[in-house]
Amino acid sequence: MEFIKDRQYYKFCGYGFFKNLRFFDPFLMLFFVNKGLNYAEIGSLYAIREVTINLFEVPSGFMADLFGRKRAMVTSFVAYIVSFLLFYQLNQYLGFILAFIFYGIGDAFRTGTHKSMILAYIKINGWEAAKTDYYGRTRSWSQRGSAIAALISGGVVFITGDYNSIFLFSIVPYLINVSLLLSYPAYLNGPQISKGKTVRMIFRDHFKELKCAFSSFATLRSIVFTSGFTGYYKAVKDYLQPLLVAAAIAVPLNMEWDESRRSAVLIGITYSCIYFMTARASRSAGQVERWFKSSERALMLLQVMGHLGGFLAGVAYYFDVTWLAIFLFVIILLVQNFRRPVVVNYLSNQFEEHIMATALSAESQSETLFAALFALVFGFIIDWLGVGSGIGLVSLILLLGFFMLYGITNGGKK
Repeated sequence: MEFIKDRQYYKFCGYGFFKNLRFFDPFLMLFFVNKGLNYAEIGSLYAIREVTINLFEVPSGFMADLFGRKRAMVTSFVAYIVSFLLFYQLNQYLGFILAFIFYGIGDAFRTGTHKSMILAYIKINGWEAAKTDYYGRTRSWSQRGSAIAALISGGVVFITGDYNSIFLFSIVPYLINVSLLLSYPAYLNGPQISKGKTVRMIFRDHFKELKCAFSSFATLRSIVFTSGFTGYYKAVKDYLQPLLVAAAIAVPLNMEWDESRRSAVLIGITYSCIYFMTARASRSAGQVERWFKSSERALMLLQVMGHLGGFLAGVAYYFDVTWLAIFLFVIILLVQNFRRPVVVNYLSNQFEEHIMATALSAESQSETLFAALFALVFGFIIDWLGVGSGIGLVSLILLLGFFMLYGITNGGKK
């Protein structure tokens, strides 16, 4: 089934593009290392961010469902901007904790809310059969934004030799996105407080609906199944940055440049290429789902590929085969972008539209729990064993654990 690329479709695409113009993303871990933090401290910061998201996730879903999704999204971007300003101004671990708390609040109010707006629009127009394709194509513009951001941020770091300024640059596209969100049609705001009902009554009704939605073991299993790999991805993805720095040192690229400039060029170009590939992956998610003939089957096999890629990347890095490690590491990023549109389709079939933001936020809350746990584990093990050994060991444990819990036969059901 086809869908129409109307004005709102391009607004969804524009939102994703500007949302991912986070110029600090390709350099975030290097920013912390440059400030003197070790990997355990960096892992704890990532965990604090995820715990903050976890604390605000479901309440933000309620607010989106009850008081309007557009208001929730604007709140999200205001919190992000405050976070960027704090990262720019502060230089110590405790300051970064505060910045990540605001970043976590921003993520909590955004995650699930915008997806529910897209899903609502698809349902209004009767395009449910094209759900994976529609979401995958709009999401591909997020990856294009990341690709452009990588090139720009690489240029900024090359010229200034400073990581701090890229946080200031990130404020501009987020202000643009606030204006774009305010232009969304009012009916995408979602159900508002019903006449004659108090906020307490609405919250009580939502809790009942949520309890009903999560009452079955199969639903809980699906939430954990879809969120586990995303938590792993969030915790491990930035460890590509030290791999690229190691590659930059080894490459005879204009030896007159210092290490930070050579790294900026290589990281900017590499991340840009990666994100253009992940954009293609998101656009192709619907085709991948059709190849496997089952959303669950597709998700399981992709997850095995992702964990296997992480394990082999760790082994390659341990033996100083840096470029092979980078190539294998990219598999994790590609797998996530094949999986995510399929996950949204898979989960959206299990919840009613009027609690969609709450349900998707609950799924994201599960992701944050996994991401916080994995971020701490990666940080401490990598400080102990090194980047290659740490990534390889954790990925292998998760791969074996996945086989034990789910298997890959009979749709993953034992």
